[in-house]
Amino acid sequence: MHKTALIRALVATTCALPVLAGGCKEEPIPLFDEHGTWVLSLFALEDGNVISDFGSGLRQEKYMIFFDKEAKVVATAACNDSMGEQGLKASQCDLTAEQGGYYCRCFEYEYDETEMLWTEFVPKGQPAPPEPSEEDIDAGVVPPKNGVRIQLEEYSPEAYNDTFRYKPLPFGVFDSNGVTSQYVFQGRSEAFFDATGCRQVCGIAGEPEM
Repeated sequence: MHKTALIRALVATTCALPVLAGGCKEEPIPLFDEHGTWVLSLFALEDGNVISDFGSGLRQEKYMIFFDKEAKVVATAACNDSMGEQGLKASQCDLTAEQGGYYCRCFEYEYDETEMLWTEFVPKGQPAPPEPSEEDIDAGVVPPKNGVRIQLEEYSPEAYNDTFRYKPLPFGVFDSNGVTSQYVFQGRSEAFFDATGCRQVCGIAGEPEM
């Protein structure tokens, strides 16, 4: 059982005990414990698209996010290639981290049960991210620096473990249109994200081990 589901079960059991004379009010519990690395496994970029995988091993497990629960910062990492591509359907992901193999974006975040709010910040020395056009904004896109609300839900728990759907991501993150794009992430070890260098970019690298 996923640890968040276990916590929910324990709270429900405790609230059912008759010894609690004053009753029990269940505190809101997030859908999952977000801290650590999450790798993009499935996506649907436009409304009406069937959610599917990359279709190429070159790009699998090369797009990911990392939550620092204490700092309330999430870093995103998209793999670059030697032609300057970062797209989910186009990048060859053929550069090392030292060659600029990942494009990083940084967000402060809030998390309430089944919703997150990501607000972008640009670290000193980093390039400005793409901005939505007036046409995009008219279509409902929220500029990432203004805070983007993301809906969360567990994805096919009967088939996948520790896997959750995000809708949408902020404009431009992993080709998101900022309105209807959907992304499914699966948990990985914290260290899996380290090769991207994006924790350092976003100021959440932590202290080096001695």
